[in-house]
Amino acid sequence: MGQNKFVPWTAIKLSGGFWKKWQENIAENTSRAIYDRFSETGRIEAMKLEWKEGMPNRPHIYWDSDIAKWMEGSAYLLYLKDDQELRKRLESIIDYIEKGQTRDGYFNSAYLTFKPDKTFTDRTDHELYTAGHLIEAAVAHYYSTGSERFLKMMMKFADYIEERFCIKKNTAFKTPGHEEIELALVRLWEATGEERYLKLSKHFVDTRGTDKNERVFSVKNGTFPADPPLANQLYYNDTYAQDDRPAREMRKAGGHAVRAMYFYTAMADIAREYGDEALAEACVSLWDDSVNRKMYITGGVSAERYGEAIGTEYVLPNDYAYAETCASVAMANFSQRMFRLKPDGKYMDMIERQMYNGALSGLSMDGKGFFYDNALQCRPEVDDFFAGIHALPLLPPYRRQEVFECSCCPPNIYRFIAALGQYFYSSEDGRVYIHQYGESTAEVEVKGQKVHFRQQTDYPWDGKITITLEPETETELSVAVRIPGWCREGAELKKNGVAMDASNMRNGYIWLDGIWRPGDVIELDLPMEIVKIEGNPKIAETAGKTTIMRGPLVYCLEGTDNDFDIFDLTLGRMDECFTYEERRMQGYPIVVVKGKGMVHRDNSWGETLYRPYKADYKEAEFTAVPYFSWCNREVGDMTVWIRHEGG
Repeated sequence: MGQNKFVPWTAIKLSGGFWKKWQENIAENTSRAIYDRFSETGRIEAMKLEWKEGMPNRPHIYWDSDIAKWMEGSAYLLYLKDDQELRKRLESIIDYIEKGQTRDGYFNSAYLTFKPDKTFTDRTDHELYTAGHLIEAAVAHYYSTGSERFLKMMMKFADYIEERFCIKKNTAFKTPGHEEIELALVRLWEATGEERYLKLSKHFVDTRGTDKNERVFSVKNGTFPADPPLANQLYYNDTYAQDDRPAREMRKAGGHAVRAMYFYTAMADIAREYGDEALAEACVSLWDDSVNRKMYITGGVSAERYGEAIGTEYVLPNDYAYAETCASVAMANFSQRMFRLKPDGKYMDMIERQMYNGALSGLSMDGKGFFYDNALQCRPEVDDFFAGIHALPLLPPYRRQEVFECSCCPPNIYRFIAALGQYFYSSEDGRVYIHQYGESTAEVEVKGQKVHFRQQTDYPWDGKITITLEPETETELSVAVRIPGWCREGAELKKNGVAMDASNMRNGYIWLDGIWRPGDVIELDLPMEIVKIEGNPKIAETAGKTTIMRGPLVYCLEGTDNDFDIFDLTLGRMDECFTYEERRMQGYPIVVVKGKGMVHRDNSWGETLYRPYKADYKEAEFTAVPYFSWCNREVGDMTVWIRHEGG
């Protein structure tokens, strides 16, 4: 298997432009917003293990995972810029964990508060899921601070998990209900060099789906094997927790989207490290099925609101899309691991799609509001009407919230942006891959020396990118430059002013082989044409519609920018003369797209509900904004897909 290694986030500095502003935003606003809400709701206090009956904010089984993701993101930020208040908050929580951790290494605030003698007795209770996120936080803290305190605490926890699940085998279940620890154990192995953690991850991957008695989500609670009744059981089916078959036999992505993407990520890790061709083949099929048959144009993974699940092929409702923020973050991680299995630009294209659309839409532009799920169509008046009829969790959002009862997404997008540099570069066999673009500097170790890279660009608003290399000495090197899938034609590439053959690509990359000297320059020009995108005809929800993209960005219409019913707009059959202009929204520079379409005349219907068809339209100018930016102003209608004339 491949040995492609991604350059760690510690070696990348987002020095300006689009992502620098987002990192500053989460450092100044998101970090405190999440911490304050977690404090108000009792999550942080619960880590002290002092809650008693009658007190407010009864601890919940998954709260530790919310806290852990905030801790992980905060550790990343502390490495980038010291913040004494943030450091104090982070270290205080580590103190709580250290004080509460049992002698054998176990920590879970809910279990230690309510039922310390019942550990690992309920597969639905998220114990291993929260453990995984705590492990990831400890690894980030170790890389950021150099301190081994938190890391050793979580090593002790992982050792205890190994003892219970692999040595003594005295647990009521064999694999976690909610996957996550599998990928966390791989990260722990990478940080410590202790191979037992990699083996433990492999154990959970190998064991999953092999025992029918584990399948507690395909029966009603109180029915075997969910008997005695379980605390957090959802009556769904075997795919819900990826238990329908062993990992190596999986070919169709399904079930709870976040659980799935976390598990697939670990599968790819194990396939790579053990050279497991059967597991790698399963990963390829699962990624292809997710992306080619079950994914929204924005990168949203989950289409089914019940069970927060990946839906069936080509069923992608827009107004009731789930498209959970966490699932988009997890898909980015899965795609990164797939690239390490087999370098291909399509995996980096997917990460880019999540960066600018599916994941980023989960965070407001002021850094304080969040989407758990990300609809592609919204009519607030309709949602308000149905709020009195249907259960609220089944309704799509149209207002960003400060905190959720299940608040997994806010700290997930927080840690995603904080460590975003991890997706920019990788190296393999004397070759450096440049994956993502943004104003930044990087230090890449290759062929025994450090090579500095500096990107200058206004990406994603402008496709001109200048990359300057500074090797320590003149050296022979291969540099692979990604040409995004949205721009495979028309891209121009120069090395030191000399045009390179941009048509000579290998798996989405142009390879520049030869001697590199300090000050050598790569110039990349990606023409950002405004294009209309249509969906596969099998997708009923997008039939007869198109959406607009410019560069890596998906666009949408919001009612606040347009003085007509945006759901009445129809685009013409011929290519429109689109234009774009720069604006500012919530302090951010953005590019909006403008164009013309047709809408019904205002006075042509009156109170008529139906009538024989007649062409009674007028021209209308519209404005579209980047999808990630929607719902940052007043509440209003929104749609990604726009009606389009046939022919």
